[in-house]
Amino acid sequence: MTNEWSKEVFSKNLQMYMERSGKTQKELAEIMGVTAPTFHEWVKGKKFPRIDKVQKLADYFGILKSDLIEEKTEERREMQKSNDTLANIIVRLRTDKAFLTAVEALYELDAEKLSSVSTLLK
Repeated sequence: MTNEWSKEVFSKNLQMYMERSGKTQKELAEIMGVTAPTFHEWVKGKKFPRIDKVQKLADYFGILKSDLIEEKTEERREMQKSNDTLANIIVRLRTDKAFLTAVEALYELDAEKLSSVSTLLK
């Protein structure tokens, strides 16, 4: 793994998480405690941040360092989407009583009834 390849992978992953978060380079530079030009060089793959800054970014996005510094296959990205969906469902189960009640009712259904409800919802 070359240094240039590492910067390219980091840049691509950083851009993806920035897009998901809706944060600008300027906002994230302030959060990371670096200048906007420094952050821009990370985004463009010209420079690689120190590992403490990689960890700070990972903590901010709620991900692992490896999610920023390792190349992710399409299969891994699909798995991550699935994990994100599950995390969002868990949060909603904890915060939305009506949603929890609906899920509990679905949980009690046998396979045939569940299939009928699924068809109806589609």
